[in-house]
Amino acid sequence: MRRRLLILAITLTAAVLTALIAPLVTAYAEERAVTLHEQRLAAATRFAALVDDSASGAPALLGPDLARYDAVTGSTRSAVIGPDGSTLAFGAEAPVGSDPRYDDAVQRALTGTPTTAPSALWPWRTDPLIVATPIGRDAQILGAVVMVVDTAGPRGDVATRLAVAVAGGIALLALVAFLVGVPLVAWVVRPVDQLTERVQTLASGRRPGAAEHAGPPELRRLATSFDEMARAVEYSRSQQRDLIADVSHQLANPLTAMRLRLDGLAADDPAVEPVLAEADRMARALEGVIEVSRAGGHDRRRVPVDVAAQIRERIALWEPLFDGRLRVTGIETEAPAVLEEDLVPTIVDTLLDNAAKYAPDSPVEITLERNGTGDARRYVATVRDHGGSTDTGLTSTGPTDTGLTDSEAAELGERFHRLPRHADVDGTGLGLSILVLRVRDAGGSVAIEAAHPGLRCVTTLPARPGPGTSAANPDAAVPAR
Repeated sequence: MRRRLLILAITLTAAVLTALIAPLVTAYAEERAVTLHEQRLAAATRFAALVDDSASGAPALLGPDLARYDAVTGSTRSAVIGPDGSTLAFGAEAPVGSDPRYDDAVQRALTGTPTTAPSALWPWRTDPLIVATPIGRDAQILGAVVMVVDTAGPRGDVATRLAVAVAGGIALLALVAFLVGVPLVAWVVRPVDQLTERVQTLASGRRPGAAEHAGPPELRRLATSFDEMARAVEYSRSQQRDLIADVSHQLANPLTAMRLRLDGLAADDPAVEPVLAEADRMARALEGVIEVSRAGGHDRRRVPVDVAAQIRERIALWEPLFDGRLRVTGIETEAPAVLEEDLVPTIVDTLLDNAAKYAPDSPVEITLERNGTGDARRYVATVRDHGGSTDTGLTSTGPTDTGLTDSEAAELGERFHRLPRHADVDGTGLGLSILVLRVRDAGGSVAIEAAHPGLRCVTTLPARPGPGTSAANPDAAVPAR
């Protein structure tokens, strides 16, 4: 937008300068044409008067005078033409009469009509100026005086003026663009750029900062309207989270009481065990709903962490369950970042829990890669199993099972999404959805895809917090864990 506005401003300025410069150059070219024609016409009229006052045969005697005049001007070829069109006398060089314009000027002069000045002398017009005036006594036309004038000199003057005007216009255009156009466009575009950044911030779930109310009044009103909308959206999100938290809290108390009673009954009646399991499942689903409701919230506290160290800690806890089937690479060196303290453990726990439930006999590969430097530094953690799927409910049914299909993998991460054939597998269908939301809140991304066989989950995490967040420097010393 900035470039388009600047091009538009420069184009309009160039049009205004052209409208001012073109008439000036045109007036100068016309003035030079009129002046040159008047000078030569005056000389031709004087020679015509000399012929008129001379005795019979005198036109031939004007040859030396015409030659001296041609030599003085240096750009003129003069001649005296008889009434029959023949050349009676000429100066240093006889004019060439093969030009239709020359023949037309002679014929008009022999009918008593002198030539008129051309409209303008332009550098790209190389034809000479032809001046002719009749020689007459009383009402009788005795001949004509014709001058063919080379206009190279005047055309050079016009070209010089034109070049100076164009160069001056370009310099003025550049000066106006630099001193006026660029600041003006920046003044207009700056609030638009700020508004775009704040819209992107709001779309990513973060709270946009206050805008600088600068620029045109229309854009200031737009920024004010956006501030009001952002506050309304944040208020609506806050109300939604508060409502879910309140409802969950109100459900948690009776659910806890019910579970305690079921525990007492289960000791005497084993038939109560399935009901107790459903109560536990409901409690986990309630906790998942609370966690989902926090998505997009601004209460996330970020601290310096070592991603590699956290992955090592979680793997040490999960290793006995997998019995040597975990294959880990890339976690030997430090990977400092600024994230929620429990984010990386949650990612590892969620994915390894899925692998343990839905691919119990397959090896699991975990890799950590580092991309970029400085503010662009990111960590890519990949967890891939070789069996079934995730808490959406895909398991290996036999040695020929290839795990997830591409269409099934595309549905992972949706809330409460489980495949019907695995409804009996323990889970709520919220594990991956919570993982996706939390990583997104951290400024990262999650890609879930079928590995043929098995599942691959690629999690990208930023080393530094995004704009609009406050957190410690990731390059600071990572606290001991």
